[in-house]
Amino acid sequence: MSDAGKEGAILVAVDPQKAQYCADLVATIVVSQYSKEHGLSTADALRKIMRTKTYEVLQDPESRLCFESAESILDMLRDEEEGNWDAWLSV
Repeated sequence: MSDAGKEGAILVAVDPQKAQYCADLVATIVVSQYSKEHGLSTADALRKIMRTKTYEVLQDPESRLCFESAESILDMLRDEEEGNWDAWLSV
C-alpha cells in the first residue's frame, strides 16, 4: 500500500465519501483489465472480484488501497488467486 505503514509517514484525513468514489473508480479500471486478462464478461469479472479479500480491503476507506494503482491491485488479485499471501500482504 501507500507510505501509510512506513516509518515517518504522515497520514492525512480522507473524506470517506471521496475515498469511496476513488475505490469505485479504481475498481472499474481493475474489473475492465481483469475481464480482458481472463476472457470474462465485465459482469462475470465483477462477480468474481467482489468475492475476494482484495476487493473487501479496497472497499474499506481506512485501508487507503484505493490510492494505489490499478496495476498494484491487479497484482494483489493475482497473488490472492495463487494463494501467495506473503506477496499480497506486502503491497
